[in-house]
Amino acid sequence: MKKFMFLIVVAIFLFVGCPPTYKNAAKIYLGQSQYQKAKDQIVLGIEQTPGDFEYYCLLGKVEILLGNWLDGSKAFQDAFRIDTLLTLKWMQGPEKENLSSYWQNFYNCALKLSTEKKYDEALVELFLAKKIDPTNVSQFNLEGTIYAQMGNKEAAVNAYNKTLSIDPENPEAYYFIGNAMFEKKAFDSSIVQYTNSIKFFEKNYNQIKGVLFQNVSFDKALAFEIVDLWNGKKTEELNRVVKTKLGFDQPDVQKRNIEKFAKVTEGLAHGYYYRGMANYNLKKDSLALNDWNTTLDLVPNDLDALYYLAELLIVKFKKYDEAREHLEKIVAVKADDFTGWFYIGVCYAQVKNYKKAIEIYEDKALKYSPDNIDVLTNIAFAYRELGDNKKAIEYLMKIDQIQKKGNK
Repeated sequence: MKKFMFLIVVAIFLFVGCPPTYKNAAKIYLGQSQYQKAKDQIVLGIEQTPGDFEYYCLLGKVEILLGNWLDGSKAFQDAFRIDTLLTLKWMQGPEKENLSSYWQNFYNCALKLSTEKKYDEALVELFLAKKIDPTNVSQFNLEGTIYAQMGNKEAAVNAYNKTLSIDPENPEAYYFIGNAMFEKKAFDSSIVQYTNSIKFFEKNYNQIKGVLFQNVSFDKALAFEIVDLWNGKKTEELNRVVKTKLGFDQPDVQKRNIEKFAKVTEGLAHGYYYRGMANYNLKKDSLALNDWNTTLDLVPNDLDALYYLAELLIVKFKKYDEAREHLEKIVAVKADDFTGWFYIGVCYAQVKNYKKAIEIYEDKALKYSPDNIDVLTNIAFAYRELGDNKKAIEYLMKIDQIQKKGNK
């Protein structure tokens, strides 16, 4: 009888010491990659034991495996709320091999939520990401961007400075701090930051350029073609270019390098563009001109750089033909761009090609802004310079009618 009682006690002890049935079943299903069945068991376990942090950890894991990133993150948030220390131990212990995946999940959720302008929720995701990996600079750059979008410039700069404390050569952090300084109209300070950004972007640019162009001489036009095709997601054409022009037999192998090259090219171009804007605001026109020319060397179709460069060439340097060439690139992309057509007309008028100026004004500019007083005035002036006073008066009368109508 005593022996029988001893066996009962041992059986009870073993039963109590084992994980709950639902948890065991869930882990078995996870091992078999039957994620939905695992989830069903976990949900039953949570109903029975709602304060068990591990159920929420397992739920987070299975939701991620099912592709439900946000639901997975929510489950882990619940686990952290129940017991932060044990949740971290669970991640860093039995789930250590999946730790980077959990970090990536939180980061991706933060990125998605930030694009949806759900900034507070995004910051929660980044808080969890930092719990897992406190040294990954991507999360601090994103955090800074989110705070900047929220209008909290001080918090944004603090986040970027955290990046720089970990990675002093991080070009994105310098760039974002430069933007914060620029928005505060601290243009001299922004130039310092943009210059550092350019310095380290160029370092990365030269490294990845050397990898991509190892078989051929570097060519700016080809470099932009590759970036443009990548950004346009034109995979087949890009593969053809990589194979025939860069000399790689396996284009797919270069996919990661091309992605990095496109990102670094964009970052470098933005650094030069905004440093040019800072110099422009400080009336350092020659420096601004150089920066915007470099922007266009990297990204020839950057419309903002084309606009400001053309304006500077017209207003400050009186280089009308050169300015017109930039403006024509703009209207080639945006055929309905009134401002582009207007200044093309101005460029022709400034070199006394009045017939061409009138053609541009009448056929293009007026098409998109028929009652624009500046255009009508310039047309009247051009006709007068050609000796056609009748047409000049006709346009002046039209201006008078528009102004009278506007005063009513």
